[in-house]
Order: sequence, then C-alpha cells, then structure tokens
Amino acid sequence: MRALVTGAAGFAGRHLCAALAAAGHDTLGTGLPGMPPPPAGVAWTDLDVTDGAACRAALAAARPEWIFHLAGFSHVGRSESAPEECLRVNFGGTRALLEACLAAVPRPRVLLVSSPEVYGRMAPGAPPFTEDAPARPATVYGVSKAAAEAAAHHAAARGLEVVILRPFNHIGPGQVEDFVAAAFARQLARIEAGRQEPVLRVGNLSAVRDLCDVRDVVAAYVRAAEGARSGEAYNVTSGRAVSVQELLDELRALARVPVRVEQDPARLRAVDVPVIHGSGEKLLRDTGVRIDLDLRRTLRDVLDYWRATELADAARR
Repeated sequence: MRALVTGAAGFAGRHLCAALAAAGHDTLGTGLPGMPPPPAGVAWTDLDVTDGAACRAALAAARPEWIFHLAGFSHVGRSESAPEECLRVNFGGTRALLEACLAAVPRPRVLLVSSPEVYGRMAPGAPPFTEDAPARPATVYGVSKAAAEAAAHHAAARGLEVVILRPFNHIGPGQVEDFVAAAFARQLARIEAGRQEPVLRVGNLSAVRDLCDVRDVVAAYVRAAEGARSGEAYNVTSGRAVSVQELLDELRALARVPVRVEQDPARLRAVDVPVIHGSGEKLLRDTGVRIDLDLRRTLRDVLDYWRATELADAARR
C-alpha cells in the first residue's frame, strides 16, 4: 500500500514509518521543514497540515491509499498556556487535511490519531473507558482532539473513510523528555554519566496512566488500517494502569547508581487528569489486536536510549 504519515518526525511517527517500511509499504513521511531525516526506506516531503493548499498538493503528488494523521500539538500541559495554537493545529490542521482528502482522486483511507483525553476525568472506582463514553474533555488538548474527531465525523458523513484511534499513553525509546518516563530516564542517564547531581526531580507521582509501548501502538495502527471499521473510534490500550510512582520505582531499580528524589513545583501541571484507564476490547474484536505491556523491558529500552544519547553528546564535546 502507499501510505502517507503526517507528523512523521515525531516520536510515534518515526516508529510508525519504520514499521510500515519494514512491512513493505511504500511510505511517505511529512512534517515541518527542518525536521530530522526519516527512517531508512521512507521518503519525505515538507508539509504544514494547517495549509489546505499544501495538503491538496501533497495528496495529488503522492496519491496515498492510507493516511495516518499524527501531526499536531502533542503536549497536554503546554496546551493550557497556548490554547489558540493547540486548537489551530489539532483542529484546524485535521480539518484542512480531511478536506484535502475529500477532494483527492482516489480518496484515501484516513487513520486519525486522537486521544483518550477526549473522555476527561475518570470518576473514582469507575470501569475503564469504552469508546461509547461521552466526550467531556478536562484539558485544552482534550478539547482540541474532540474537535478534530468532530471534523472526522463530518468528513465521514460526506463519504470519506475515516477511523479514529485513541492511543493511551505510550512510551519507548526516542521519546523526548517532555514526557514523564523519558524525563526520569534522561535524568538517570545524566546522573550515571556524572553530568547531574544524584537528585531526580519529579512532578506529580500520584497520576495513573494506561501505558503501552510505542512499538506495539504503531503495530496496532497498521492493523487498524487493514481491518478497523470506517466511521468508528477505537481505544489503543494495554489495559494496564500504572502510576507515575511505579514508573519511578521501576527506573530507579534499573539505574546503576543510587539517587534521591525531590519534587519540583515547575514539573506540576496546572490541569491534570488524575487517572485515565481504558478498555481495548473493541480493537481486539474488530482487528484481533491485543497489546500486552512488558513495563520492565520497555523502561530498560528507554533508559538505554538515553544512556546512548548521553554518550554521544559527551563524545561531541
């Protein structure tokens, strides 16, 4: 298949491009100018998804059969201080791309990567979110993704094949330190290398997230492209709820040196959803995908990635 991936230079985008290329799909990655080069076997073109004319031109040139739309404003915490930009990119960019898809000949099948942030706050003791839970976003990021999903339904009503994917928090090698597991791992790698005092600075340790390995997530995206039902939304989840405290404990157990922990007020979010947990039964039923998380293996890979990054950085100095 000919596949186009927006946001291909991002964390999940790079893993997805690599997975598509490895499976033999003709893959084109897109992103803003100046992004890092794509994985081997993946072509590249610059694309700002908020530019409707550019979207139409890219689709006319590439004629993709699948489009994986990952591009967007991805940091939940930062969305609170930049709400207009978050909405412009996540809603406006999605709408521009979908309109270009509707104008394309032939029309592609679109996999829209949304977020469980659309569900909002989970009541204490509530069962895992299923896809029919109402949208009650508690963050600007969640609002932007709910709006993007509405744009997808509008496009589907006009004949576009669209599948909505709601991946729960995913971690793995290559994730930037804006996200909690990577932030802890980078600090540990710097401490091990003697480049930071043996103090691990943390934010809210009580938050609970449903975690997946990014490599399992992108494999699920490909399976969804093959078999998920158009017009439907799917949680992409391991079903395993992990506290930030558990992440911290696992990473400290993998560290080569002892560290002490201090809370850093700058790492606390103004708005944070305490618990988010989802059911993957619908994805399993329609595509056969079940994600099982090996947390220790994934965190070891994250820590090894940052160890290698620190070594490479030291060698350049």
